Amino acid sequence: MKNRNYGHIEIPLKRVHIELTNVCNFDCVFCPKSEMKRPYGFMETGLAKRIITELSKEGICEKVTLHVMGEPTLHRNFFEILDHARNENIKVGLTTNGAGLGGKTGKLLLDYDLHQIDVSLQTPDKKSFALRKAGSMSFDDYFKGILDFFSSYTAKKRGTTFKFRFLNTRFRKKSMEEKTGPVRVISSTKELRGIFQDCAGQIYGVLGVNPQDRENAMRRINRLVSYKWNVVEIYPRVFFETYVMDDWVNIFSDKKIHNAWAGYCFGMRDHFSILYNGDVVLCCVDYDGHTALGNLHDSSLRQVLSSDELAKIINGFKRFKVVNQHCKRCLGSNTVSSWMFKPIASIAALKLLKPFFYKHTSLLK
Repeated sequence: MKNRNYGHIEIPLKRVHIELTNVCNFDCVFCPKSEMKRPYGFMETGLAKRIITELSKEGICEKVTLHVMGEPTLHRNFFEILDHARNENIKVGLTTNGAGLGGKTGKLLLDYDLHQIDVSLQTPDKKSFALRKAGSMSFDDYFKGILDFFSSYTAKKRGTTFKFRFLNTRFRKKSMEEKTGPVRVISSTKELRGIFQDCAGQIYGVLGVNPQDRENAMRRINRLVSYKWNVVEIYPRVFFETYVMDDWVNIFSDKKIHNAWAGYCFGMRDHFSILYNGDVVLCCVDYDGHTALGNLHDSSLRQVLSSDELAKIINGFKRFKVVNQHCKRCLGSNTVSSWMFKPIASIAALKLLKPFFYKHTSLLK
């Protein structure tokens, strides 16, 4: 696709997030669900189809990602929406907690050639799985269902990218833990290496990787460290990815937040999100719709993306100036020292140091 403007944004973006629902069958303690003020609901099927059609027709993004809050597979017309996306010839990425992959949902998904499937594994052992508050589902059943689905899906020899996401909690969020209690998952390099070796070993069993390649992969895993954003390709198009636990725009803190005096963000630069009620928001982190620019029940996407407000926000970030009030809080800090240096760090990390923090490591070479 050739770059061009659609409203005030340069397209194609890497992705557009569509939230089919903010309802979830898990109640993870590290999720902002407990702080979300929006009512629960589901996107109207007609609206979802209309959005997908416009995104495809105008070439707005390289792919659609079904993800913001909630579990997208819970939408009653989930597969009808997937059918529509397939008819519109647009790539689809699915982010799922994985709970339904071992059941009927997973069996139906076997008939769809998705561009990418991200499984938010997050808590990769029995002890940490308790943080998911998954009701009667046990960790063994949960992980077996995911592994069985992966085995059946990859047996069809298609070009889908799989990402298994893990939560890295080496950097503790004390303000979050004051409300939720201890949140510790992968909290050290030793844990990271052990968990990756165990999970990779099970996946290699599914894929039939030979012993020598397994040994080489395990040796490379032993070079990984836990303090950063790891992107590890354990097999072609199969990734383990660690995310450092976030405190979600300082929502778990009761302390005064000093709004950012400068900063940078990828919102509307490589993605934006559309919530289930039709609100268009700046980024995938805006779980509560604070940055809504307009609603697609009242306006077309082109109209929303052509708004004067969005122009000010985009032009501000180009100069590292934060315009939106919620963005100021998101990039803000609860200490003066952090307030002084965090904007500089965010600019440096996102503009200059991203290759270091987001280093792609291939295990099978």
